[in-house]
Amino acid sequence: MASNARIFFAGIVTTFLIISAGFGGGLMFAKTALNDSPAQVRAVAQAIDPVRVILPTTAEAAQTPQQPLLEADPVQPPVPAVAKVEHPINKVAESKKADDEERTRKRKYSERKARKVAAAKMIEAKERLVEPRIMAFDSEPPRMGGLFGN
Repeated sequence: MASNARIFFAGIVTTFLIISAGFGGGLMFAKTALNDSPAQVRAVAQAIDPVRVILPTTAEAAQTPQQPLLEADPVQPPVPAVAKVEHPINKVAESKKADDEERTRKRKYSERKARKVAAAKMIEAKERLVEPRIMAFDSEPPRMGGLFGN
């Protein structure tokens, strides 16, 4: 019969060997993953020579073809722009309309907020009215049978 000390040390040595084998395998996989480049990169790198591509700048606008001016066409002077006159009555009406739109928007917002607050209060009141459960099986009777009484 083997002694207790021999069995103990055999267990320690076996554990050490298993851990070192696992660690060595991990190192082996890590080295191959770090040093090896993917096959796609290797194939592409050998087939294509480096080429310098120069694209035109996007700041240059495309030039439209110029049509020659005929001597017979008289050059028309530019027409002065007519300034639009705004009446103060229109400004007052527009400001009143903007104020009305602002008021209706604020009123709708406050109504929506009041509805949300009221709904939250109703839910809170319903939660307060629910009686607390006393037992774990308050809603349904315990099932009998099966493994360990469940």
